[in-house]
Amino acid sequence: MITTRMLALPAVALVAILAGCNDKQKAAQADLLNQNEELTKQLDEGKDKLNAMGEQLARVQQQANDLQSQLEACNQRAGAPAPAEKATVADAKDFQGIEGVEATVQDGDIHLTIANSLLFDSGKTSLKDSSKKSLDKVASTIREKYGEREIIVVGYTDADPIRKSTYTSNYHLGFERAYSVRGYLDHKGVTGSHMGLMSFGPDRPDGTKEKSRRVEVIVTSKSSATEGEATASTESPRNAPEAADRVTASKTTSSTGSSRSSTAKSSGSTSSVRAASSGRTSASKPATAPKPTGK
Repeated sequence: MITTRMLALPAVALVAILAGCNDKQKAAQADLLNQNEELTKQLDEGKDKLNAMGEQLARVQQQANDLQSQLEACNQRAGAPAPAEKATVADAKDFQGIEGVEATVQDGDIHLTIANSLLFDSGKTSLKDSSKKSLDKVASTIREKYGEREIIVVGYTDADPIRKSTYTSNYHLGFERAYSVRGYLDHKGVTGSHMGLMSFGPDRPDGTKEKSRRVEVIVTSKSSATEGEATASTESPRNAPEAADRVTASKTTSSTGSSRSSTAKSSGSTSSVRAASSGRTSASKPATAPKPTGK
């Protein structure tokens, strides 16, 4: 009996020890599970915060992009010339009373029609001295009231074929006459880079031959580009005083008797040619001019 009891005691103790170890293991496992759940919860919360911060960053970036676009638009508006108002009949009165000049308003532009008889002798492109008084008044008014406007100088002729002139066609003659007027206005202070040139030659007659031979100075309703933008284009002729009174035409004659070709001179840095705001297209210097028959 005693021996049996002595053997039973270690077995009970062993069972108790094993039971205690098992309880500790379960407690440790439960603790690890709790820690894992807590860490998982913290990880999920971190992910949520990170997503929220990402969304906030995207909104801030979008706002920054919008502000940058607004800033660029403001800078463009600040640097762009203010839009000019369209001319009215009252504006045409600024040019009334100038000898040989008829002022009208068409599509918001002021058209100054200058009689050819005032400007040039027949077949010539050098300005008459008697024309300069009227051109001085035109230049003065443009400088004082329309200095930032785009100006287009347009040459017209009658339909009579060239006979005595050195020019290949009426288009070339019309261009040279417009060029002479432009050069004189530039010489008198109208900004050269604001002025363009066109020639319609005989294509737009005005009733009689006398009235058809004319030069128009069109004061458009458009403000000229800023100086920086204008140089993509041009500068005014550096020899403007001479350009007002000198015309150079080059002439070549082939041995087969083909038509003579005349090349109209351009300024040292020519002004960009702009179509009038009425939507008309320049006919200056056509690729195929009619053969001269002599004038």
